[in-house]
Amino acid sequence: MDSVGLIAAMPQESAALLRCIKGGERVQLGAYRGWHFQLLDRDCLMLQSGMGLQRATDATRFLLTQVHPQFLVSFGIAGAVNPDLNIGDGIVAASSCLLDKGLPGQFQPLASLSTAAWNAAAQALQGLGAHLFSGTAITTRGSQVIQPQLGALPHPILEMETAGIARVAAENGIPLLSIRSISDGPRSPIPFDLEAVLDEQDNLRLGKLLMMVIRRPWMILQARRMTQNSRKAADFAAVALVAAFRQPSPILTS
Repeated sequence: MDSVGLIAAMPQESAALLRCIKGGERVQLGAYRGWHFQLLDRDCLMLQSGMGLQRATDATRFLLTQVHPQFLVSFGIAGAVNPDLNIGDGIVAASSCLLDKGLPGQFQPLASLSTAAWNAAAQALQGLGAHLFSGTAITTRGSQVIQPQLGALPHPILEMETAGIARVAAENGIPLLSIRSISDGPRSPIPFDLEAVLDEQDNLRLGKLLMMVIRRPWMILQARRMTQNSRKAADFAAVALVAAFRQPSPILTS
């Protein structure tokens, strides 16, 4: 039986997939929360890494001490760079890079969906009023500011984990698939400077965030909209992932 390792950063992302599959056996993997389940004839182990590049890197390394999967999956939510994507649209990243001080590092090619898996995921999203695109995963420390040339990439998205997972996957010769759904973007931005409210370990500085809210009370309504969009995006990413995984051969490697 094929095995698959999945990395989700946040509880809302892992919870969305668990709702979609209607189950999953909870397992404790060291310091990490994990779940074991099957999709079609694949044995799946999902680990919740926590937010940020280093946590995702460490979690992936730990996951590979527990199982040697045929491929890895980075999934969850992401922000759109350009206004051509809507909330809930899905992105299968053809490559990823790490953004440091506004400049991209080396691009790492990623696995893609097979034709059958792509069509299944696209059809599932279409039924929800969303679309599936091929894009580029740009891993940041929360910064929403990028150089103009990156905006010219095919459907660039901002997230905080994939480059770390991709590095570990490449070191171990394991294909990595990245499926994300749009939770924010130019037309529905995050109402605060995410990078400013994270410390060096990507922990949320609650005091900093509270001061922002006190100075700008209208952020409360914007934050509520952001929460709703994030849940929608996490649900849509899970729907696309499960639809793709129900196909006999879901991925093509680079």
